[in-house]
Amino acid sequence: MPDLIVDGEALRTSIDSLSRVRDELGNQMSGRDENHDIFGQRDLDKAMRDFAGDWKIHREKIKGDVSKLHDKLVEMSETWDEADGEMAKSISTETV
Repeated sequence: MPDLIVDGEALRTSIDSLSRVRDELGNQMSGRDENHDIFGQRDLDKAMRDFAGDWKIHREKIKGDVSKLHDKLVEMSETWDEADGEMAKSISTETV
């Protein structure tokens, strides 16, 4: 059994999925005051406003981490494709 198995299709699917997650996190624009007064009860309204503010901060951190992971997967995919191509060239045989 080989020591390393790389599924290129799964890697590309992961890269595409991370792109969509990163874009969704970047495009989400919920503000603290967006839902002001829709919850009725003052404590609940305050809790939701606090959550929206905290979520904005944490969303940016998550987006940054997802972007880093995306970039590493892209780099890994490119490096793997290069290495795979070189290995294929080294084992190819010439026909006469």
